[in-house]
Amino acid sequence: MSRKDADASSISSRSSRRRAESKTTLEPKAMKEAKAAYVVVVRDVKHNITSKKQLASALHQAGRDPSKQALDQYWTEATKSLSFDDFCKILQQMKPTTGDELLKAFKKIDVNGDGFISHSELSKVLTQKGEKMTEDEVRAMIREADADGDNKLNYKEFCNMLMSTTEKCKEKMVRRMDKRERRNDKRKEKKPEESHASPRGDNTTTPKESRVLPPVNQLKPSVSEPENLKSWSHVSSKGCFHFEESGKIVSHQYRLQLSTKSRVWLTAKPLNLQQSTAPSKHKAAVDTCLYLLKQSDDATKGELIGYTETKLKQKWCLDCELEAGTYRIVPMTSGCRLKPRKEKPRSKHPLVEKEGDEYKLMKEFRNALIDIFDMADLDSNGTLSREEFNMFQLRTSGEGIDDDAWEVVEENFELKKGELTRKGFMDLNQMEANDVDGDTDDLWVTLRCMGFSEDLSLDESCPFVVDVFSEKGSPRLRAAPLQSGGVALDRALCSSVLSAKGTQKRIVGNLELVTLLGPMRATTVICNKGESKVQLKLNCRESENCASSRALMEYSVTVPAGQSLIGHHMMPRDESKEWRPVYQEHILT
Repeated sequence: MSRKDADASSISSRSSRRRAESKTTLEPKAMKEAKAAYVVVVRDVKHNITSKKQLASALHQAGRDPSKQALDQYWTEATKSLSFDDFCKILQQMKPTTGDELLKAFKKIDVNGDGFISHSELSKVLTQKGEKMTEDEVRAMIREADADGDNKLNYKEFCNMLMSTTEKCKEKMVRRMDKRERRNDKRKEKKPEESHASPRGDNTTTPKESRVLPPVNQLKPSVSEPENLKSWSHVSSKGCFHFEESGKIVSHQYRLQLSTKSRVWLTAKPLNLQQSTAPSKHKAAVDTCLYLLKQSDDATKGELIGYTETKLKQKWCLDCELEAGTYRIVPMTSGCRLKPRKEKPRSKHPLVEKEGDEYKLMKEFRNALIDIFDMADLDSNGTLSREEFNMFQLRTSGEGIDDDAWEVVEENFELKKGELTRKGFMDLNQMEANDVDGDTDDLWVTLRCMGFSEDLSLDESCPFVVDVFSEKGSPRLRAAPLQSGGVALDRALCSSVLSAKGTQKRIVGNLELVTLLGPMRATTVICNKGESKVQLKLNCRESENCASSRALMEYSVTVPAGQSLIGHHMMPRDESKEWRPVYQEHILT
């Protein structure tokens, strides 16, 4: 292979990519196991995890095996505590090791493929790679697993034994929790005056609030498109919401420059990909809201100018008058509809098939790659600029494109006016399949990082289009790499609710809770007016036809002193039906 081919191969390789973990919404059985694991460590779901050691212990109880790197990710220097809701989110992101995965790992050590591993081979791996064990720990484990003492480990039996033991431990833990809860219920029955005493006398619980809202698809638009819009200057860019490994949603952001004062029409709409063949997993359209901020030198700040709060057909719209200057556009989706997938598909779609001495990309995989190309082509000109390809590489490998790497792309793949064509992009992926003799692990990294499931449906990302129309002047719009909205978006969200008219306000202790019931979304902001942090429990379980941005409809949150934060968003699950958000809050500490 020539140096250029070798370099091209290295560019197409995804071995250094971030391996995005599959995230599953906790089903009732898993939720019960999560609760049982949590209470073993902190006794009650109302209490918080207060140390990294407690977090590690609770994760082990839940059947996870977190590495030091994973623990450092979830418990940083700034972390003071984690609630049960936080713990459930971590479990959604950190899937338990399966028997098949264990077996696959052992097979890599089994050189001759006879189903056995020598003690020396196993000891070498466990003491020198990954999360290293000590020699004493390895010897103790081997003594327990080597029942016949022949100095060989039948790892298939060992895996079965390990998985069976893990499940039995979980069942025992759940039974113990159920027994404790039954015992507590009996105690409450004996003291009804205590268990039914109203806490409202000490101002720690709000009255239950609810309101029936009309079906979204029956609402008349509150805005209309400007009549002479076709004569206005227009700029556009694609973007996409993605999940990070931490569970946060990130998206492209934009820098908007106006040369003169003008009326501006700003919209966001879903990007309908042409090649996707698998059915959409989203029953209703994913909400895409744009927050327009006045550009500031401090990235955490920026005055909120407005946001796309109204919907016209499939577009979220904002009609405003803007001064000349630079603005920041921050997309936001509430998390009510774009969520981690609930379960893995039953089968994994094949990506390549052998044809002679080479490997051919399957039609369905090629279609998925075309969709990925269209998502990466932010300016919709049919080619990928170096900047667009760099953003794609950052997403799928965590590494950008330097001058040498881009030169290799230029020399080995088809370009048009200095930009990578769709054919060049397909050829790059074709080369990757052939370079690894049909091994599709790295191809799957690309798909998962871009939000595709194993049935090749796009269910963990949401592409969209941003359009800016300016009545005067020529606006300029530039996309930035994927990032979270951060503090600036949090402040903008809180500001949009607190400054709105017709909000519902409730007082509980030193907290003020403000809920904005919009036509499409209900958002609650919690303001701590006191001098100490407060832990609050929010109960929305009685809500009807509502999807929440939280993993649970009942959760707790800690509000720092003197700060405001978003409690949750709620949206209708079915836009053709009425929906009824129900709220009640109670101070825990």
